[in-house]
Amino acid sequence: MAEPNALRILVVNGKGGCGKTTIATNLAAAYARLGYSVALTDHDAQASSTHWLEQRSAPLPSIHLVAAHQRIAMYTTRSFQQRMPSDVERIIIDTPSAVSDRDLDTLLHAIDAILVPLLPSSIDMRAGERFIAQLLNHRAYRARPAPVGVIANRVRQNTRTHAKLTQFLACLNVPTVATFRDNALYTRLAEDGTGVFDDVSDPRAAREAQEWSKLMRWIDAVTAARTGNQLGPRSAPPHQRSAQSAEA
Repeated sequence: MAEPNALRILVVNGKGGCGKTTIATNLAAAYARLGYSVALTDHDAQASSTHWLEQRSAPLPSIHLVAAHQRIAMYTTRSFQQRMPSDVERIIIDTPSAVSDRDLDTLLHAIDAILVPLLPSSIDMRAGERFIAQLLNHRAYRARPAPVGVIANRVRQNTRTHAKLTQFLACLNVPTVATFRDNALYTRLAEDGTGVFDDVSDPRAAREAQEWSKLMRWIDAVTAARTGNQLGPRSAPPHQRSAQSAEA
C-alpha cells in the first residue's frame, strides 16, 4: 500500500552499469539533508544501496532502508518486510540491473516521478532508447503515467561522446533533466555512505551540487500538481538553504 504523504521517485533503466545506485543514494542523501523523512528502497540483488547506507555514519541525516531485494522470511509478508516509517515523505527506489516486464508491473505502482540514467556510449544510448520505449508503452505506465526525465550520467564535457549524447538526447521524446560529470568524487561518496550535499565544502561537491539542485527543482515542478505539494523552504537546494539560514 502506498504511503499517502510520500513522494515516490523511481530510478530505473533496463541496462546495468548506468549509475542507478549513484543517483538513488545521492538523491536520498540530498532530501535527508533538507530535513525530509526519507526511505531508500533497494530492489537490486547486488545490494549496493544497502551497502552504501551501512557505511553512513550516525551524525549524518538518517535514511530508512527497505531491503526489498532480500528473500521474505518464513511467516513474514512482503508488505511487512517493506514497511516504512509512518511519517516518510520521500521514497527513493533503486532497481536491479535487468528490469523485466513483470518487474515494471510492481515498480511502477503509485510512482510520482521516474529518472532514467543514461551513459554517453553508443551501446548505452541504444539500450536506453529501447528501454524508454518499453517503459512508455508498458500497461502499468499507461494506466498511471508519471513524469519521466533522463539523466546524462558520467559525462566528460566537450568530448566527441558528449556531443553524440547531446545530439541523441535532443531526439528523445522525454526531457533531459540533469547532466552529471564523470567524477571520481562519486567513488569516495559511495565508500563513505555520503552524498554530494553532505559536504559542499569540497569544491568538487559544490560544483556537482548545482546540477543536483536542478534535478530536484524539476522533481518539485513535475510533482507539485499531482501530489498537491507546494514549494516551500525545504525545497531550496541544501547549500542555498544553509546560506539563507545563516543570513536570517
